[in-house]
Amino acid sequence: MIKHLASLLMPKLFSKVPKDIPLLYPFYIAGQLTIAQEELYLPGLPGAFEGFAVGYASDIHYGPLFHRDEAERLYDALLTLKTDLLVLGGDYGNKLEKAIALFELFPPFPRELPVLAAMGNHDHGKRGESIQPLLNAMQSKNVTPLINQTWQTTRGAATLAVSMPDDILSGAPDLNALKKQTAGADFVLFAPHSPDLLPEAAKAGLRFDLALCGHTHGGQITLFGRSLLSSSRYGDRYRSGWFEQGDALVLVSEGVGTSILPMRLGTRSQIHRLILRNKP
Repeated sequence: MIKHLASLLMPKLFSKVPKDIPLLYPFYIAGQLTIAQEELYLPGLPGAFEGFAVGYASDIHYGPLFHRDEAERLYDALLTLKTDLLVLGGDYGNKLEKAIALFELFPPFPRELPVLAAMGNHDHGKRGESIQPLLNAMQSKNVTPLINQTWQTTRGAATLAVSMPDDILSGAPDLNALKKQTAGADFVLFAPHSPDLLPEAAKAGLRFDLALCGHTHGGQITLFGRSLLSSSRYGDRYRSGWFEQGDALVLVSEGVGTSILPMRLGTRSQIHRLILRNKP
């Protein structure tokens, strides 16, 4: 059985604890970025990729609810993960122009660190609006955007592929194209912005070993483990955390930023450091 072996919440990186203001706790906790570090046991992982480290961050929502100083600290936090690969899961701003502004604000990522970026529903802008300025801003900071495309890396004779579809709400995902692109890979990491694409990927016969998703914010505000308002067509089916789909392991991150209100309850702002293992 596929299972993750260890979980460690590392120090919180954003704001200080307000004193004697319990009513402001949902606002405070929304600004407390945590690093979730986990080791994953993945039997299908080639031995050459034992210990391969993947960083993941989604749903930054740069804009009125996520400010410049927070974005600067997030960038630093992503580099402190010290990973072999960094995957960005979409929704970089609360709207397209803010997504562009985020990457214009970021310093260039180190060239030796592969940084791959999926598109979220907020990244597509208004109907007919070109996202090319966003793609250009990403590329200028050594970030590779993937839209129905696959990136591959090899170690020895083994190939690891990262496959990113377009967003299910605002884009046009092409799962058949990804199926062809990943056919010869030894290990496939599937990174759609939204977990709502997972059932469609299963129907299309897309094979993957690990999936990283965002979009839900973990429900953002939850009561007794249930979302007050879900952004998923499947309700709380993929609210947050780890799931199994066939032989694959699926993570739905609670994301970095917030939507509508700068509040969290029963969820946390998080980025991830995942260590891939092929044996327990």
